[in-house]
Amino acid sequence: MTLDIGCGKRKAEPDAVGIDWSPDSAADHVWNLDHYPWPLDENAFTRIHMSHVIEHLDDPMRAMAEVFRVARDGADVFVTTPHFSSHNSYVDPTHKRHLAAGSFEYFTGRDFPSFAGAAFRFDIVAVSLTFGGNFVLDNLGRCLARVSLRWYERHAAWTFPALDIRCHLRALKQAR
Repeated sequence: MTLDIGCGKRKAEPDAVGIDWSPDSAADHVWNLDHYPWPLDENAFTRIHMSHVIEHLDDPMRAMAEVFRVARDGADVFVTTPHFSSHNSYVDPTHKRHLAAGSFEYFTGRDFPSFAGAAFRFDIVAVSLTFGGNFVLDNLGRCLARVSLRWYERHAAWTFPALDIRCHLRALKQAR
């Protein structure tokens, strides 16, 4: 079963269960995502989409603990958010966080084993950046990010800004 967190008017997958704060959305559950627990069963979802949501939440770590709670072991979690160098990260006054690709390391539980009173662990399957339509500048940024995402974020992101971060996580509930 698939979950679309912050589904808006169109779900990422047509048969997904949607949860969103807006009654004018395609949500099956109208819910403030800053209130916990979410009205969803534990271990219910094998795929979870979270597109342009995490940057709006009061406590992203608590939200990811909730994502972990509702995910099955091995569930694929897809998170998309504006990159901190993107103008989109700052244009929307409802954005509370500006994230980097490196921010997703916090969700692995390796260096930061417990947040919100609940341990959770995701493996990072892939992290990539999207860029806009400027052929020269965006291709330079894309190339630098491919060579070293860490170097790109430290030294080149403000010169060659990205648009979005796309992260694919996998929920790890059982010892491996």
